[in-house]
Amino acid sequence: MRYLFFDLEYATSKGGTSKICEFGYVLTNETFNVIERGNLIINPCIDRLEWDYRVVNKILTRKISEYESYPSFYYYYEKISSLISNADYVVGHSLDGDAKALNDDCKRYGLPSIDYSFYDVKLFYKEYKNSKNDTSVSRMLEELNINGETREHDAECDSFNTMLELKGILDSLDLTFEGLLILCPNVKNENKDYVVKSIEENYLRRFKKFKENISGDGTNELKRHGENRRRFLQFMDNVKPIGKLGNAYAGKKVSISINYEEKHYRQMLNLVQLVVNQGGRIVSKASLSDVYVKYDMIKEDGTLRYDSKLKYVEEANNNGSKIEIISFDKFLMSLNLTKEQLDSMPMVSFDFIFEKGSIIKDKKEKALINYQLNKKNQCINKSFSEKKLNNITLGDLFGDVFKSFKSEKSSQ
Repeated sequence: MRYLFFDLEYATSKGGTSKICEFGYVLTNETFNVIERGNLIINPCIDRLEWDYRVVNKILTRKISEYESYPSFYYYYEKISSLISNADYVVGHSLDGDAKALNDDCKRYGLPSIDYSFYDVKLFYKEYKNSKNDTSVSRMLEELNINGETREHDAECDSFNTMLELKGILDSLDLTFEGLLILCPNVKNENKDYVVKSIEENYLRRFKKFKENISGDGTNELKRHGENRRRFLQFMDNVKPIGKLGNAYAGKKVSISINYEEKHYRQMLNLVQLVVNQGGRIVSKASLSDVYVKYDMIKEDGTLRYDSKLKYVEEANNNGSKIEIISFDKFLMSLNLTKEQLDSMPMVSFDFIFEKGSIIKDKKEKALINYQLNKKNQCINKSFSEKKLNNITLGDLFGDVFKSFKSEKSSQ
């Protein structure tokens, strides 16, 4: 039996795509005697400005110039693929991320996916401790009372220490690796066609939740914080004129009373669209508006509810601004709309989120959307390639040969 432990270091993972600069590995037999070990130092073939300098200064054990003096990932691909494919078991620490990084570089260089099953020592250790928390390599060695190699973040040393971690768990439980797999069946992971199973499953869970909440939290509240506020601002960043257009608010900024806004999320979204259709835009900061829409609200004791936005409008006007203050009814009349019609309007569409060039300020959401768009593009490209391959002719394959035949015939 051959056990492969491997670990990677990255020059950068900016933009969600990793570029590898070290592939460290330890190959052992079933009793964990080392058969082979090494560290493939890799030139990531990127500009100096692309390096992640936090990683360079805090993590990597070599200088950029040393990495740049070695061959690229393309040169090492056959060695890496052979090590993984010929191992009976592939093990690592947080190996799903490293598996994705291998996929990133395979795709970057147009190389075939390395398909394999693998196991994460970190997940075995969670089962071992009956804990939900992740544990680092150094902390795990300490808790298992193991003296590992001390050159942390050298990919070869981290691979060796990962082997010691697994051996320590097995020795403590007096189990074989196969016995541990029976106790921890959910630890098995796999990479196939550039897709890491656990990452894909996690993405699908998160994307499902994201789509369920894509238009808000299900209430009609528009408070200062919360899901609806985030969606409202997102819509304002991306809204474009649609349908029947006019110029009732051409070039004007409109702000609406907080008294109406905070209880009418769905209606506010539609008002944003309607004002844009009329050449204007809704703004949150009332003191910067050209038109302020006042909305009186009577409290239970019969008094008017305080309108904080109106206060800032009046202060701005006292200081020389000329913000027009109109009633909510007059505002609706300018849009040829009644309250009943506004209340019955359907929820606006958030399909813009999945359009190229959409403004998505939340980095996690942007990563989710980009992942979905990349998957869609990969399916389209794969379909196009397969269609092209199925329709290929001898002329496509041997165009130069046929061209020479035609030339010879014409010269006769």
